[in-house]
Amino acid sequence: VAKGDATQAGCRSYGLWPFMVFSTSPREFGYIKKGDTMDRVRLAIVINGTILAGAERMLARVLSRLPRDEFEPRVLSLGSPGPMTEHLDQIGVPHESFGITSRRIPNPLDLWKLAQAIKAFHPDVVQGWMYWGNLYGGLATKLARRDVSVAWNIRHSTLDPNIDSRSLRFSAWLGARFSQWIPERIVLCAEAARTAHLRVGYAANKLEVIPNGFDISEFRPDPEARQRIRSELRIDDTTPLVGLVGRLHPHKDHQSFVRAARVVCNQRPDTHFVLIGEEQVFTATDLHHWIDAVGLRDQFHWLGVRSDVPAINASLDVAVCCSTTEGFPNVVGEAMACGIPCVATDVGECAEVVGNTGRIVPPSDPQGLGESILDLLTLEPSNRRELGRLARKRVSERYDIRQIVERYATLWRELSQPGTVAFAPRERRAA
Repeated sequence: VAKGDATQAGCRSYGLWPFMVFSTSPREFGYIKKGDTMDRVRLAIVINGTILAGAERMLARVLSRLPRDEFEPRVLSLGSPGPMTEHLDQIGVPHESFGITSRRIPNPLDLWKLAQAIKAFHPDVVQGWMYWGNLYGGLATKLARRDVSVAWNIRHSTLDPNIDSRSLRFSAWLGARFSQWIPERIVLCAEAARTAHLRVGYAANKLEVIPNGFDISEFRPDPEARQRIRSELRIDDTTPLVGLVGRLHPHKDHQSFVRAARVVCNQRPDTHFVLIGEEQVFTATDLHHWIDAVGLRDQFHWLGVRSDVPAINASLDVAVCCSTTEGFPNVVGEAMACGIPCVATDVGECAEVVGNTGRIVPPSDPQGLGESILDLLTLEPSNRRELGRLARKRVSERYDIRQIVERYATLWRELSQPGTVAFAPRERRAA
């Protein structure tokens, strides 16, 4: 077997190259030069599922911009195929779904199947994404390849029994127990998440913050889009338009938004409200019931799932995030990048992201939320546009997606280096 053939086969020629049993990484023997295809960092990402909520969208943003001459990513989803899989196909990222989270009773064989998939891929780094992705990905990696570096990614900032489900809090607690020995690094999407996770026992020396990032060329002020969306809604350019982007889930607190709309319309009855998102725990029927209860059916526009979120943001006068819990809400950064001032609840990283370019209110306070929306709507248009300009500038300076992708790339490069795992044996990446 020629040396080149063994290289292309992943160095699994046990008969003629017996020493290769102890390493499947040709770069460690100097056979692969920097820039060659096989020198790319093999990155396996284990994620809860492939819906297109904020956490999944952030991962898609990073993967679509990750330099392919340096990285070879693969997504392993614990759920069934979802909307994100189509996007992964479009950006050329291989993926596999295991249907684990769709089972009511966990099956130990699922962990073994995931471990086999990881072993077959021969990753340099395994990145968990969200609590169950962290746990399953970390445990499966240690079953398959104890010498492979593992990183976790936490997308949540609170662990409150009054807000967060028992399942979520249990998965976070269980992660804390394993955090001492499974991951080399634990990424938080918001500084606000650090205290809650230290409290339940996460390894303090492994925590670091990499915030969400936004493509300011995609999310931008767009007068043409503003006119197009408003024509679709059958409202003119002077009609006040307030928007909320978010799946129909209790955490997003659409009920408070609807009640706040009543507060707004008591003083500005010409105001309209647009909602986009996926039906999840609640349905559109539930939403319309809440809207009818406050008598505002004619002022509300429910658009469901849309692919033109930047255009819808650009059509707004005020954007709202009224969640009861968040890490780092994508919807706030996206609206700000479009030059739209935001009203957001004081959860997660919202106050830090918005700064002095919008308004921050307590969660679950429809009256305060409505008054803050009114506060922005009653500004002179030129003053509101100036707030929007400052909002976009803040996103550009702090959360440009190019900076965020480079931080992830740096993390994964560091973790891919031989010897990163402290207890790794000499036979690194053994087949």
